[in-house]
Amino acid sequence: GSLERRRCLYLHTGRACCQMMEVLLAALILVCSSVSGGPAGGYTGLPALGGIYYYQYGGAYSGFSGADGERAQQLDQQFYQLKLPIARAAMAVGGCLLVFPCVLILVGVLRVPWHFPAWLLIECTLYIVIAVGTVPALYYFFHSLLSIYNSSVCKEREQLYQSKGYQGFWCSLHGAEIAAGLLGCMAAMAYLLSAGLAVRDYRTVHKQKQKPLQL
Repeated sequence: GSLERRRCLYLHTGRACCQMMEVLLAALILVCSSVSGGPAGGYTGLPALGGIYYYQYGGAYSGFSGADGERAQQLDQQFYQLKLPIARAAMAVGGCLLVFPCVLILVGVLRVPWHFPAWLLIECTLYIVIAVGTVPALYYFFHSLLSIYNSSVCKEREQLYQSKGYQGFWCSLHGAEIAAGLLGCMAAMAYLLSAGLAVRDYRTVHKQKQKPLQL
């Protein structure tokens, strides 16, 4: 009835729209971060897939043979192990950032801020903390990735694949990692905007709850 309509009205507010944008950004961060946490790829991964991958990459990397093939396999595994911790950390952060606005949307739909206006101040504080924490998190993300790409394992792997004429194994940030960083910056700005909207809504709710007392 009227209660259900009032709950649905929250989804049309500015704060809810901003929170839904945060859900989208967090989901994209999670997807981009998962690229670095995928299979080892390279010499060991693509041949095992078979089919279109087998023929696209030259008959399962037929350019490798003997010791070169074994070394390529070792380097793929070592490179994968180097990137795995930072990839898992980024995916964990993306997952948390995905859950957080979903919880806040549910809280808004249940009209908790109306019954407990102080919640909006708590929400504002959480948003500011997350937005500020995003800065060192992004620094650690890119610093760790650059350290991996500057490692001897990555350099040797790049040279080995280039010696066989294979491209795409460069020791540099790829598009998904750059996109994850840009999405993190956009998310931080969205959190600051949500913090401001929470303060605005707190003032609005506080004024509305004071009106009966004034009458």
